[in-house]
Amino acid sequence: MNPNTELMEKFFKIGRLMHQSHHKKSKHCSDSCRGQGRVLSILKRNPQITQKELSALLDIRSQSLGELLVRLERDGCIIRVPSETDRRVLHITLTEQGMKAAGQAEKNKERSAELFDCLSKEEKEYLGKVLNRLEAAFEKEAGRPEDMQTEE
Repeated sequence: MNPNTELMEKFFKIGRLMHQSHHKKSKHCSDSCRGQGRVLSILKRNPQITQKELSALLDIRSQSLGELLVRLERDGCIIRVPSETDRRVLHITLTEQGMKAAGQAEKNKERSAELFDCLSKEEKEYLGKVLNRLEAAFEKEAGRPEDMQTEE
């Protein structure tokens, strides 16, 4: 088998295992907050962000984000308020319950990151450099401009 193909298969397998591990470690988190932790974390760091800005940060379609926000709003985690100057613009704000959920999502992320405790400091630094190179290559291949790159 081609060494690149082997690496890609290993990469995908590790991605799946990380996903499974994250959900196992955050099992106490209700199903309603799974998959929404990143949104909550961004909202916590960016109060009063617009739906359009959030869509760009997450690099997802506005329609997909809208569906996610409907669930968060239904669960009492956010409120969406039309702008006073432009009623087409929606500002998204975390509620108190949303702040708690964002905190829990951050704790879950930290618990999942403990996976890397099996690596030495040097190995983590080297892996970080390798992943940065891969990220840049994938972004170049995808044709994503720098301003559309997502933040973690």
